[in-house]
Parts: sequence; C-alpha cells; structure tokens
Amino acid sequence: TGCVGCPLAQEDSALDTVLLNASWTYLAPMKGIKVLWRELREPQHRLRKSGIERLKDGSIGKNPQRMGPLTLEARLMGLERLLAIQAEVNTSAALLRRPLVDIINAEEEARIRELISLNTWPDRWDGSEPLATTIMDVVYQNGAVQPRLFSETD
Repeated sequence: TGCVGCPLAQEDSALDTVLLNASWTYLAPMKGIKVLWRELREPQHRLRKSGIERLKDGSIGKNPQRMGPLTLEARLMGLERLLAIQAEVNTSAALLRRPLVDIINAEEEARIRELISLNTWPDRWDGSEPLATTIMDVVYQNGAVQPRLFSETD
C-alpha cells in the first residue's frame, strides 16, 4: 500500500489531503488500512518464540522472546479486510467513473492464499510457536531464565 496507511506515521496526511478534493472522496475507505496494519501488530495475531531455542552456533539470539510472524488466521483476516477495502473503493469508483485502485491483484491474492494453505512460515518458524499473548518465563540473551511469579490461573 506504499505510504497509504503506513503504521509508522502518526497521521496519513497524504491521503487526508487527497480526500479534501471532492473528486477523490471515494478513496475514504482506504483510511481503514492504517487501522488494519496497527491491529495486525498486536500480540493476539502473532506468534512468539519461547526463548529457549538455540541458534546453529549454540547461542541464544539477541531477542529470544521476540514476536514473530502473523498467524495463518491473521493473515487470512488481513487479506479479507484489505480486499474488502479495495472492493468498496472500486465499487464507488465504477459508479463515479473514477480510477480504480489495485492494492492486491488476482495473481497476488491467489499466491497469498496458496502460501496460507501450504502452511508457509518464515525461516526458523514452523507455526507451532505459542501466540504472543502467552505468558511465559522470561529468557534473557545470556540464557538465564526468570520464572513467572504467578501462573495464568492465579
């Protein structure tokens, strides 16, 4: 999506400026992209390493309990919401005879769905890792472990 919906920017000033022009107000649903990207950064949509995994050289990585990739469910949800935004914009664009947007084309959508169906994960992830919302003992870079003081049921 380029700069549109960038979760790093506080405001989407480029899109806001475009939307001030009446000819381009049909693009307003694209404001939902930033909301989606920010939501997908939340722990309930991502996996987390437990911190006990070792690198090939036997060491523990720099951030042993980092949040990692999106769950397959979150990937599908994100895809569906992005396609819904695209469809909403393009429905209005067609009625108004304005330019369509192509956020994700049919080939890209097919590939994303294929990768989800194949259970594809980035290197050193296999999908068996816990959700990032899972409460775990703290593992430090030097390998020391600080046990939890309370269990999830306390």
